[in-house]
Amino acid sequence: MTDKFMTLLSFAVKAGKVSFGHDACKQSLRRQTACMLLAAADASPRLTEEMRGLGENLPFAATDLTIVDIGRRLGRRAAVLTVNDRGFADSLMENLNAAENKED
Repeated sequence: MTDKFMTLLSFAVKAGKVSFGHDACKQSLRRQTACMLLAAADASPRLTEEMRGLGENLPFAATDLTIVDIGRRLGRRAAVLTVNDRGFADSLMENLNAAENKED
């Protein structure tokens, strides 16, 4: 993840627009407040598939951050996260797409 991506994600956390962990993410997916789903690099495949199934139409990104990295950088350890704001989610996806295009 780029520094800009992490900065945007930390702003979303500070704004209260991120849900951390299985239960909170599941709740935001069921309430349809989630706009983007993120998974830690070491999240279990079963957990990732469950969350993706609940949010099948949402943008998804498998990060290169471990659960411990997420805890250190964002203040809470979690294997899955949802971004619950369209503006933040769009900005994060644009950043991911731009980073992927640079690598090509």
